[in-house]
Amino acid sequence: MNYFTCDACHYIFQSDDMPSSCPSCSASSIIAQNSTSKKFKIPAVRPSTETEIAQSRLADTKESSKKTFLGRVKNLADYTLTDDEYHTALMLLFYFKSAPEDFTSMYLNDLLYGRNSFIENKIVETSARNLYLQAQKHFTSELGRERRETGCNDAGEVAAYTEKGSAASLLLLFRQDGTDQILGKTPNLTNIRNVKFDQVVQEPGEDYIRFLVDWYNSVRQ
Repeated sequence: MNYFTCDACHYIFQSDDMPSSCPSCSASSIIAQNSTSKKFKIPAVRPSTETEIAQSRLADTKESSKKTFLGRVKNLADYTLTDDEYHTALMLLFYFKSAPEDFTSMYLNDLLYGRNSFIENKIVETSARNLYLQAQKHFTSELGRERRETGCNDAGEVAAYTEKGSAASLLLLFRQDGTDQILGKTPNLTNIRNVKFDQVVQEPGEDYIRFLVDWYNSVRQ
């Protein structure tokens, strides 16, 4: 498959052969002008430049990553997780949202590394805690950025102005206790700060480990 660009509507697409007209806007020709101000018709569709091809592929990769990320967030419902495990998983998914798969698999491998001694246990636990704290810090920072850009503080309002998968939209997924649910309180920074990593680090549940394994298997090269 080759890449082609329409100079009439700037549509970049793939095709075995160059078509006579654009599949998006149907233009077959455009009016061009040279240095002597002479106007003439040229075909609207032409082979794409290397830069256009690279940008098109990058856009496809980002869109694919976004869909995969949102799918993993949705699939968290398939695992039986404690509140802290669930919130940690949300922030971890957000942290690696746009990261290369080999980078993500390296960190997931560290989280799943076998523990054979007291020293190894402490190394793995320290590494996991540091990663979770970084994910929490990143999540909080991105939420702050979204708030500043939208001019809103309430997570529900911020989420309404940001894309699916934003920090605010994920914060709305945070579980709350019965009182907050009855009062209809919107999750906020306190909910993020209250996530406890001790159990997730030291004694992760079977389904939390299954979540990490499934994620690792889907991204490892």
